Amino acid sequence: MIPFPNKEKIEKLRQLVRDALNKHIDRDYVLLDVPNYRNIGDTLIWQGELEYLKELPHKCLYSCNPYTFKDSKIPNNAIILLQGGGNFGDVWGVNQKFRNEIVKKFPNNKIIVLPQTIHYESRVNLLRDKEIYNNHKNLVLCVRDNISYKIATEEFTSCKTYLLPDMAFFNDFSAFHTDKVANRTLLMKRVDKELGDMKLIENVLASNNVKNVEIKDWPGFFEQGTLKRKIQVLYNIIETKGSEKLKNTPFKFLVDDVHGLKRRDYKDYNIKKGIEFINQYDVVYSTRLHGFILAVLLNKEVYIFDNSYGKNKNFFNAWLADFDNVKLISE
Repeated sequence: MIPFPNKEKIEKLRQLVRDALNKHIDRDYVLLDVPNYRNIGDTLIWQGELEYLKELPHKCLYSCNPYTFKDSKIPNNAIILLQGGGNFGDVWGVNQKFRNEIVKKFPNNKIIVLPQTIHYESRVNLLRDKEIYNNHKNLVLCVRDNISYKIATEEFTSCKTYLLPDMAFFNDFSAFHTDKVANRTLLMKRVDKELGDMKLIENVLASNNVKNVEIKDWPGFFEQGTLKRKIQVLYNIIETKGSEKLKNTPFKFLVDDVHGLKRRDYKDYNIKKGIEFINQYDVVYSTRLHGFILAVLLNKEVYIFDNSYGKNKNFFNAWLADFDNVKLISE
């Protein structure tokens, strides 16, 4: 058996979630805002949520993404679970807008926001969302780091707030651990607006004499402005808007509640791609939080750089400072 020094530490993180949430998820539930897009990190969170929920004696009555959602499918007494991640605030508008609408539309359902990072660029947007959440009488808000916890407890004062680790840690990928030496190093460089200090990254790699590093983002992610990226964006618009239009027509059978118009095994396909991608390398430097988390789950030597607003650093400091073969690189 391949040694996995972080196994017990990961189990302790899972137990924190159980201790906090098991008592709140006390009946059947719905799971909303699941990611039907190609971001493997968000898919890992989703799968981790499903692994956790399997441990509970209650049933999932309905699940959907923001474009396939139907009000009529939410039972009056069901608990509403909202997908965790790093999109609570005003950095990624679609998910926050959807969450806000759910909180407003269902004042009598218990709502649980699974572990999130909170970040606002605009105080005006924070005040808008604060009013929405504080008007709900039964809302549990879970956050993934101490900065988010401070914002939640100071601003979202009507919510019951918990500081909890990311749900992706409920994934057990020990079957994919390998002791094969690849002699390959990855710099996982995100290609979106959350990329942090590229100069720091270059300096660290140079000073550590890291040679022959392969620079890539998740499979299927392309640089902004490239033709492949433009085609990808167009496809996403067609798929999401198509799902939205068709879900209330005689052609609704084409639209899956979870995956929309995408293949029905899209979640599993995404995770398989992610595991195969990370497992090509012995050492992973990552600017993506879930590239980092997946590498930890796959027992790699891992280094994390911060993103543009502190998400990665704050998460590392909250949960992973005592992990083996895992290091935060900061200025």
